[in-house]
Amino acid sequence: MTSPPRSSTGASWRTLIGAGVFAAWLAMPAAQTPAQTPAQAPVQAPAADPPRRDEATFLIDKATLRAGGASAALIDRVSARAFRYFRLLARASASRTCLEFSDLRWRLPAVAVHGDAHLEQFVVTGRTFGLEDFDRSGFGPAIVDLVRYASSLYVACREMRWACDGDAAVGAYLAAYREGLDHPVQRTAPALVGRLRRSVPQENATWLGWADELMKPLPPAEAAALRDGWGRFIDLMLDTRPERPAGFYRLVRAGRLEMGVGSALEPKTLVRIAGPTEAADDDLILEAKPTATATPDQCVSRPLNGGAMHLLMFATLLGTRMPEVFGFMPQPADRKAPELWVQSWDRGYRELSATEVQNQAELNELAADAGHQLAGHFWTTFPEPLRGHFRFAQLRAFELTEARARATARRFADDTIRAWEAFRAQP
Repeated sequence: MTSPPRSSTGASWRTLIGAGVFAAWLAMPAAQTPAQTPAQAPVQAPAADPPRRDEATFLIDKATLRAGGASAALIDRVSARAFRYFRLLARASASRTCLEFSDLRWRLPAVAVHGDAHLEQFVVTGRTFGLEDFDRSGFGPAIVDLVRYASSLYVACREMRWACDGDAAVGAYLAAYREGLDHPVQRTAPALVGRLRRSVPQENATWLGWADELMKPLPPAEAAALRDGWGRFIDLMLDTRPERPAGFYRLVRAGRLEMGVGSALEPKTLVRIAGPTEAADDDLILEAKPTATATPDQCVSRPLNGGAMHLLMFATLLGTRMPEVFGFMPQPADRKAPELWVQSWDRGYRELSATEVQNQAELNELAADAGHQLAGHFWTTFPEPLRGHFRFAQLRAFELTEARARATARRFADDTIRAWEAFRAQP
């Protein structure tokens, strides 16, 4: 057997796959390589699998949430919808997926993964659309994103008031994901994007007023810490964007942001800055939140050092936009505290709620767009011939895991519903 040829278009790779060479590669034992000849020494088999860890639970205790700072309103919101409960399970879902597929870990390449991909991560602005929120992004097996997003489709279908086919939506997602691995795909806006944009003020003064209403009063200690740290943030921004004067970042207003579910226990601050002029209608809105810390029990690798810098990298690799303003703000008063990750909201910023999806066609479109976005980042960010290697390795991994990913996602969705029902029954 000869080594697969390099290709910038992917055509010759598809010929190989159609001819059965790809299937033959998939059937090889883990220790065999395609270029091996009888004269070569055999490749050493991987070391024995590590001891199996206990499976992460999807059960959440209300008392634990309250102890962690969850408000009664947040607990009521989570109790009201299974999808909101699902959004609290990002860490547990990744851990369980890693364990579920640990027998294949030698065949699953480490690639850029979102880490918490789900239906309600879809964001629309006045000029962009797509999955955002890369707090849990890292390098790991793509199966983490395949299972997490597919599970979200199954859970969302349980809440729809129309005849929702979870299998059809997951099929659209996986087919698009595979297509994105195979060759570059030009994404087109799902039909729902126009409706979401019309639901949010696009005129700047009105949109700024909407953002102001989201700001809740900051406790005095937090307000003082923000004022103390803002000068350091401005210094960083002047170094990276010297064409902007310091007055561009002048604080106009700030308040606590109580938005989201999975990140609801993380303090988030919304900040309004002066922008390019002293006129109020060109102000900008920034969000500041702590950088999520890594844990050793997951197969998605995120750095323990470097603060918020990895977020910038993964937003570039997997995202659809870089904010007009972005950066980070250290917290020198507590050197062990995570840095604050700062990014601006584009005008018209709007997060999707799963219940806004009106029919199967819209859900399938969103699922397919997510598959295209998550799969093929190496086509635009990796040089040749590295693209070819990643394409081949990821297609091989996809073929190995697709059927199990469907079944695992369906089982995770069932487990989520049972855990949510138990959560609701708690006092």
